[in-house]
Amino acid sequence: MPDDLWLTDIYTWSQRQADRLRRLRAGERPNDLDWDNIIEEIESVGNSAVDAVRSNLIQCVAHLIKLHAWPDSDSVRAWRHEAITLLGNAQDRYRPSMASALDIGSVYRRALKRSDLDFLPTPTRSIPRHAEVPLVAVADEDFTIDDLAAALFPPP
Repeated sequence: MPDDLWLTDIYTWSQRQADRLRRLRAGERPNDLDWDNIIEEIESVGNSAVDAVRSNLIQCVAHLIKLHAWPDSDSVRAWRHEAITLLGNAQDRYRPSMASALDIGSVYRRALKRSDLDFLPTPTRSIPRHAEVPLVAVADEDFTIDDLAAALFPPP
């Protein structure tokens, strides 16, 4: 049964649907469950979790790009601190079941776009146009930003 509350008041909708699901679990047969939107919301929970990992990783890599390109900047400490925090957030939220949904192949490209390169002076080091972010960056909590920087910017 479609429920307009899903569009107009998601909080009230979610509370009512949760109550109906509890009644169903208890053996009642409520006939007013909004199955289509319940399914969509459950899927969105998983998608949001993947998006959080990806977003944290993209932001981390954006800071690593700046650290690589401007190693003498006054912002190095702040960029490094942010990168550490963001990688930790990504690792904390990552689950192995997310691997195929993460689209890790686009992380570096997206990070380049978010690096504020147009607002910074000319880099003192060249910035690779392409680099591969390894999945182990989020899958292994012992993987550090230094490990990730070495994977993205190997010495010549």
